Amino acid sequence: MKLELAMASRLSLKAPGISVAVAGIALSVAVMIVSLAIVSGFKRQIREKVTGFEHEISVFPLDSYGAEHTSSGIRLTPELVADIQSAIPGAEISLGLRQPAILKTDSDFEGVVMMGVDKNGNDFIDNQLIQGSAPDWASPGEGNPVAVSASTAGALSLECGDRLFAHFFIGDNLYTRKITVAAIYDTHFGEYDKLFVFAPVGMLQQLCGVDSLTGSVVEIDKISGDIDEAAANLRYELCRREAADPVDAPAYRVESISTTAALYFNWLDLLDTNIIVIITLMGCVAGFTLVSCLFIIVLERVRMIGLLKALGATDSLIRRLFIYMAARLVVRGLVIGNAAALAIVGIQYFWHILPLDPDAYYLSYVPVHVSWAAIAGLDISVIAAALLLLVLPSHIISTLSPAETMRYE
Repeated sequence: MKLELAMASRLSLKAPGISVAVAGIALSVAVMIVSLAIVSGFKRQIREKVTGFEHEISVFPLDSYGAEHTSSGIRLTPELVADIQSAIPGAEISLGLRQPAILKTDSDFEGVVMMGVDKNGNDFIDNQLIQGSAPDWASPGEGNPVAVSASTAGALSLECGDRLFAHFFIGDNLYTRKITVAAIYDTHFGEYDKLFVFAPVGMLQQLCGVDSLTGSVVEIDKISGDIDEAAANLRYELCRREAADPVDAPAYRVESISTTAALYFNWLDLLDTNIIVIITLMGCVAGFTLVSCLFIIVLERVRMIGLLKALGATDSLIRRLFIYMAARLVVRGLVIGNAAALAIVGIQYFWHILPLDPDAYYLSYVPVHVSWAAIAGLDISVIAAALLLLVLPSHIISTLSPAETMRYE
């Protein structure tokens, strides 16, 4: 072991200002970790909610004009499934059909988009139910069961088991179906909750007069890796097939969720700016505390510095000694800060003690998500930045002369 490391590990650090410095470092690290956990959790929860409605990748007929297009002009053929599986291995593929409708009760009405769910089901909506049970998505079922949102149910004074009329405009014709409220869901995502009603896709296929392989959109989820890259791979695969058979091969438009829900993802990206600001401010606080701590350690051991110089120790050796001593404090602060932050995050994760207004934040509590890689990266960055930050202030040691420091009291 090097001399300076051996000395730094044995020298006592009990000056009154030392505990304050350690507390400052621990507090800064804890704030940074908790901030990372909250922002990561918030982004994760919002992405899950958006994905539950929009899906990670959507494939439309080329002549459609947006995510709300209601043409039933796309067929989930074996060739299309093979192209998707080739471009995005392991992805979950489902057929969707979206149809605008007007829900009518005896006293009120509400405009919605009826979203068809195929036999694969919709785990997201199933997990958001607050009343009733999910319809059997694999078949239309007796009474045309649907799942409506709590906001729609409130606007129309609906309860589970209630029956009402749904009016559909398809082409130039008006169709009416009597539907049953089988379940009520609440995602706290007001814009989407007010818009969507979920029904078995077979019910809408019967309404539109199409077969079981036809819908308005092919929905792709559970993609491993970058979604935009997967969408680009799928575009290439579909274009390759179209180029090989330009006459018979259907043309498609592929959109990733970053396009269909660009507003929300741009908003989430802004949260990264908040994290940068918080980490910068806390880093400045920790850095100022650490430099002050180094000066305290130096002033406390001025006579020791003089003695070491008188014994022939070089300035660089003494500087490294004090940097290692300060590094001990950094590690101590990191350990305390990590422990405190993980305790706070754990309590919030299991007991949700910090609530949120769901109307404003789309969530009923502050979400947290621990990324061990991010915490490890933060800790390593703090240690590296601290060591670099201490290099310049440590040069004050070279200005001290042995004769003067030996008389210092």
